[in-house]
This record gives sequence, structure tokens and C-alpha cells, in this order.
Amino acid sequence: MTKVIIIQGGSLDSYYEQTLNYLHQKYHTYPSNLLDLYIDPNQMAENTMYERLASETASHAIVDTNLPPGKIVL
Repeated sequence: MTKVIIIQGGSLDSYYEQTLNYLHQKYHTYPSNLLDLYIDPNQMAENTMYERLASETASHAIVDTNLPPGKIVL
């Protein structure tokens, strides 16, 4: 049995282009709800402090190159 798809008002290429435009508008230009998140300045400062302390600790660490990644012991 053969399936027939009838495309109204155009060619298969125009239908394909319309579908791609629809998907792009729906999934790639939809406004994100993450922009309105409130970040407490105190929490941000605390996170930044821990990141700074972690990078400072890691920069002074003596790393044994024989250990596999993820097994570094300070």
C-alpha cells in the first residue's frame, strides 16, 4: 500500500522551509523564563568567595601526574 501526502498551496520544498521556520521560531527564539530569576547578592558573594578559594587552592596544589583525572588528592 502506498501512502500519499497532499501538500496544500505549494511544493514540498516550500512546506519543508515553512516547517523549519516554525520549529526555529518555536524552539530557538522563545523567550526564556530564566532571565527573571532573582539571585540574592549575599548568596552570589558567597558562591564567588568559594569559587575564588577553590581556584586558589587548586593553583597551589602539587599534582601527581600518575594519578588519573578526578583522583587528585590535595
